[in-house]
Amino acid sequence: MINYILLYKIRKKVKKILKEKIDEEELLTTKKSCVGCVADDISWEVYYLLKESKS
Repeated sequence: MINYILLYKIRKKVKKILKEKIDEEELLTTKKSCVGCVADDISWEVYYLLKESKS
């Protein structure tokens, strides 16, 4: 079962980190880039890594 609360917390933290990196010009964005989309992808990967480590 997917823990959506945990996934939301991970996504929120990842998105904050990405926005900070963009503001500090450590990451570049384009007109077509979507910070939320990247945050979603990273969040799912982190979630599955956490789930695997608990097993």
